[in-house]
Amino acid sequence: MEFQLRISNDPRALGLVEAFARESLRHTPLDESAPLQALIVAATRQIIDHAYPPGEDGRIVLHSRQLADHLEITIRDFGLPEDIAALETSLHNETMRSWLGHLPHTDAADSLHWTGYGPEGKALTLTKSFHDIHVTDHAGDLQPFREKPPLAPEQDYTIRRMRPTDALTISQLIYKAYGPSYFNRDVYYPERVAAQNASGAIISFVAEAATTGEIVGHYALERNQPGPVAEGGQAVVDPAHRGRKILDRLKAAAIDHAREIGLAGVWADAVTVHTFTQKANLALGAKLCAADLGISPASETFRGIAAPASPQRVTCLLYFLPLRSRATRPIFAPPLYESIVRRLLAPFGASLIAGQCRPPSGHGALTLQLVPTAATAYLTVTQPGLDTVVAIRKAMRDLLEHSHAEAIFVDLPLQHPATPAIAEALRPAGFSFAGIAPDFLPDGDLLRLVHLVDDLSPEGMRIEDPAARDLVAYALADRREVMEN
Repeated sequence: MEFQLRISNDPRALGLVEAFARESLRHTPLDESAPLQALIVAATRQIIDHAYPPGEDGRIVLHSRQLADHLEITIRDFGLPEDIAALETSLHNETMRSWLGHLPHTDAADSLHWTGYGPEGKALTLTKSFHDIHVTDHAGDLQPFREKPPLAPEQDYTIRRMRPTDALTISQLIYKAYGPSYFNRDVYYPERVAAQNASGAIISFVAEAATTGEIVGHYALERNQPGPVAEGGQAVVDPAHRGRKILDRLKAAAIDHAREIGLAGVWADAVTVHTFTQKANLALGAKLCAADLGISPASETFRGIAAPASPQRVTCLLYFLPLRSRATRPIFAPPLYESIVRRLLAPFGASLIAGQCRPPSGHGALTLQLVPTAATAYLTVTQPGLDTVVAIRKAMRDLLEHSHAEAIFVDLPLQHPATPAIAEALRPAGFSFAGIAPDFLPDGDLLRLVHLVDDLSPEGMRIEDPAARDLVAYALADRREVMEN
């Protein structure tokens, strides 16, 4: 269900905003959420007061969208550009205040995020989950899996799509395997697992043991990118049933489904704490795309698996499994990176054309996603412009100084002719090469750059194949060159 309200920047319109907030919530399980209503009205009031110069008439659009597991409210203006990173930081850090940093009831929403549209204003998005019952609130045994339990009797396993009644067992499996450290917090809320599967945002497959009918394995496709791809993850198999290729069968079922629904590919981040996930991706035929240096905190733990060899941030290797042929498309890679970009894209069978690069023009647009628990931030440039480099530099300063980010990734559209100029201009700010991400955008691929606070050593990584070692070595060497210059 969706609602939209268009108003002018006249404070007298706030009565309509109150009715809009009330009506949006009335059709959800959040009907009585007075703090959330107050937050929506207060945020709109601040935008009315500050989005346009004094005396200028402007418009504001509120959009409410009810999904299976959460409500999403977007408040969009078309007025003055703002420092999006500073606004974002003010929402999450009390020491950094902007004009929207004094909102009441900010904890009434599960997340608040800004999106910048350059000369076309900005938008604040509030999300609120319908489900807040954690897996630990349910009765049941949540002790960690024993590292070497007795093996269950040999038996058949049925691989199938999950049912709503499986959600609690899935959350319990993940908790037993990962403890409370799994980066996607939604997996710990069974009702969210069920709702996200109902909406198609998550597509879960389970392994059911024939002898007991228990769910003993899980694997999911996550639709978390704007392009026609899915991330494969949330993998877990009860140790009493391991060694029987259950995870391989779960992945095969998920990949077959991804083909059926027309996805361009499935991707996965394989940690370098161990080589198990790397080997699994290589066995599937997935291709190496990026070395996501330091993407996860050193505190990330994996029950039953050896701890990292050194106390540094965890690097992941991005693997991509193509599921359909790729059309001829231009690439606009910086000259310094053109050779390695071509090498990374070559296994996908795409015909690539080196496009005629040009300087950025007009105003740019980018989005920011901050993951405080991982001290990681992602800046995605959706429209390169003359102000893009300045905006990224400002965002970097705010993220480092106020949000204490330790890793900042910048994703640039590889099919845009201004990408090379922006990538080269970001090198003096400390951004170096990480890799590519095929089909992560609706109309093409991404070039990924990274800025790290602390050094990384390859001795702290366990890497399976020579190609991955070479890519990590290239990325680390490029980082050293950037930092030395």
